[in-house]
Amino acid sequence: MFKGSMVALVTPFNEDGSLDEKSLKDLIQWHLDAKTDAIVLSGTTGESPTLLDDEKFKIFEIAVKLAKGKTKIIAGTGTYSTKRSKFLTKKAKEIGVDGALVVVPYYNKPPIEGLIKHFEEIAKEKLPIILYHHPGRTGTKLSIDSFIKLQKIDQIIAIKEASGSLELAKELIEKTRFDVLSGDDPLTIEMIKLGAKGVISVVANVIPKEFKKINDLCLNGDFEKAQNIYNEHKDLIQSMFLQTNPICVKYAISLLGKCKSHMRLPLVEPNKIFSEKIKKAIEALVLS
Repeated sequence: MFKGSMVALVTPFNEDGSLDEKSLKDLIQWHLDAKTDAIVLSGTTGESPTLLDDEKFKIFEIAVKLAKGKTKIIAGTGTYSTKRSKFLTKKAKEIGVDGALVVVPYYNKPPIEGLIKHFEEIAKEKLPIILYHHPGRTGTKLSIDSFIKLQKIDQIIAIKEASGSLELAKELIEKTRFDVLSGDDPLTIEMIKLGAKGVISVVANVIPKEFKKINDLCLNGDFEKAQNIYNEHKDLIQSMFLQTNPICVKYAISLLGKCKSHMRLPLVEPNKIFSEKIKKAIEALVLS
């Protein structure tokens, strides 16, 4: 259902910290023009922990109005609270999104029995779920046995795998029914070689057409050409992860004039050393 180059979209803010609706609409249109396969809203890259519920709903509404039927719209609805995650998923479905990205509950580190119940409750809203596995963010690393147990929840259709382990990705592809999506841009080509269906990408915020091309080539089996394009953009891709995401990618987008680099605390703009590296990477591409 979900495959290809899917952007984990940033959330643009005005200088006063309010939602920049105009820039959000412009970014969505940019991705429509680039034929991005899906737009993921209110995820980690979208600064979801600092967004109020009403802001999330406004973001979902804007995206559905502009892009429904033109690309897939996926709403980030996962929190560490089952009740709140279910509520957000219910509202997202009512707004008209195509699916929900639901992160493994962070900080409270539930056992697999609690995790199954958590996703069973959210699944009652009958919206396709991409389970987001990112141990570095959540503090919970799932085993392949845990994923096998989660298969009984029909609404979970895919895994955004961001543990950094190609071995786990391989096991997921071989031993579960889930579609596997890369949650780590630098591993995308290798994961598709193993059988992954695409990526939910940070870098696609900056080079949407190019990352779409890389994914399309990989899904068609032309890994050599895909790797060549990736290598051309390698410095930029690496610069997106010099500091905690989305600090670098939002700054890069601001250099392209797509939105301001304003962030909500506790995130701040990149320091001078890293901002200079990002500028050089952007300039090198623009001048090439």
